[in-house]
Amino acid sequence: MFRLKVLLILLTVVSVGCGNSVSSFEGQVDKIQDKGFLISCSDAANKGKKGNIDGIGYMCNVRYTEETIFREVNGNLLNVDDISLSSTVNVTLEKPVDIRKKYEKKAPFNLTAKEIVLITMNNDDSTIWER
Repeated sequence: MFRLKVLLILLTVVSVGCGNSVSSFEGQVDKIQDKGFLISCSDAANKGKKGNIDGIGYMCNVRYTEETIFREVNGNLLNVDDISLSSTVNVTLEKPVDIRKKYEKKAPFNLTAKEIVLITMNNDDSTIWER
């Protein structure tokens, strides 16, 4: 019985420590696609990484649905057309994803956005609420 308890505790600790899933990330819009965007996600891909971090720029295909909410940081609702190239956005995903693990599998993947918040437009240093 004691061994079983130790084993369960060990498995719990290991499984909790291995997760680097993200539920949201911030990045710059690199490409506008049909029903989605290509958004830089290097910080999210390198989350929890130990040691040297490669200078590789990770890009994520982010899809949106009819349920995806587009808004400004101050809460004003937007249309998908209000998101432009080089804008900085915060993407909240429908479910948490370990982006680095997805890249390590070297298979194409898409992330689905629950919400996309426009932080800055066109690489301009002014934030939305200062417009």
